[in-house]
Amino acid sequence: MVAFSFGGEKYMTSTQNKIDDPRGQIDAIDAELLRLLNERAAIALRVGAAKADAEASLCDPRREQEVVGRLVEANAGPLDDQGVANIFGRIIDESLHLQQSAYARKPHITEATSTIASRSRVAILGERGTFSEEAALGVLDDDCTTVSCPTFEQLFSAIDDGNADLILTPLENSLIGSVHRCVDLLLASDLKIVAEIVLPVSHYLIGCEAATLDTIESVESHPAALGQCTRFFAAHPAFRRVAADDTAGSVRRAVESDDATRAAIGSRRAAEIHGGTILREHIEDHAENYTRFALLSKEARNELNGEKISLVVKLKHQPGSLHAALRPLVRRGVDLLKIESLPIKDSPTQFNFYLDLAVPAIEADLTGALGEIGEQADEVRFLGRYSTIKLSKN
Repeated sequence: MVAFSFGGEKYMTSTQNKIDDPRGQIDAIDAELLRLLNERAAIALRVGAAKADAEASLCDPRREQEVVGRLVEANAGPLDDQGVANIFGRIIDESLHLQQSAYARKPHITEATSTIASRSRVAILGERGTFSEEAALGVLDDDCTTVSCPTFEQLFSAIDDGNADLILTPLENSLIGSVHRCVDLLLASDLKIVAEIVLPVSHYLIGCEAATLDTIESVESHPAALGQCTRFFAAHPAFRRVAADDTAGSVRRAVESDDATRAAIGSRRAAEIHGGTILREHIEDHAENYTRFALLSKEARNELNGEKISLVVKLKHQPGSLHAALRPLVRRGVDLLKIESLPIKDSPTQFNFYLDLAVPAIEADLTGALGEIGEQADEVRFLGRYSTIKLSKN
């Protein structure tokens, strides 16, 4: 209520009538806007149908910029130009989302096969019987040979040292996540991913012939293997964990020691190769345990049928940079399979972002998204386009 006086008398009046009239006008305008927006959406769907028939990209940034630019130029206020651009940019995004829901095609996935040429030398981590060797043997031609490397550093230098033609490295495990040392070495190299191999992993506790579960005091293996068996160690807290460079070497040492107090975690194949006794089977934390390996080459392969792409993006150090870099993917319906931030060692306040993308059905969506990401970022490094080879459990 508002109080005022006239002729010595005091009166009270309501401001509600003054408010109601503008509110009614806004409601009427909102209803008309809704009608017009749906009319616009119906036209956008017709345009989307025509693009789909022509197998063209549903996203057309040049046309969108022309639309927004024309509206900004015609803007008479009181909305400012940025407000007009924001509003109509969102309207365009919603129209694009509607088109994608109705007409986006699913990518055609071809069956992946080995990309390793005959007589290739493939460097792997560890000795015979390691999981890296198991993954390599799952995709190698008969003429190929494996080259054992005791450390990740030697593995990643194997091609430059003239010891191998290709490198097979673990990148990620479904239970413990990324193998960060391998990712760091990949980013520090000029190697390209030409294929990925997904290996189901089962861990076994292995000792010498005299060993039993009751005699064991220490268990040796690669840190990744130890990390995948935390429940087993929680059930046996007296076991001392010993980190080593690879699983197969750990099995060999435990067997050769002929020490009933020592055991190792490795594969069934490692036990068979070195004559070890399996003391406990399947000690991994979860039966669905997979390790993703990357096959690396100095030369990128022309994998036009590859269904996956890996990138490393260095973003501008400003608010909203991640959103701006990912927006081109969202607008084109490109599936982001993985994103991981990686600190830049010589710039601790900045980060690289590792991205895995599913290749969309329309190549123009891929090239358009990558082009826009390049415009938004300080640097984009293309790690490769490749196919996935999924190995079955033994």
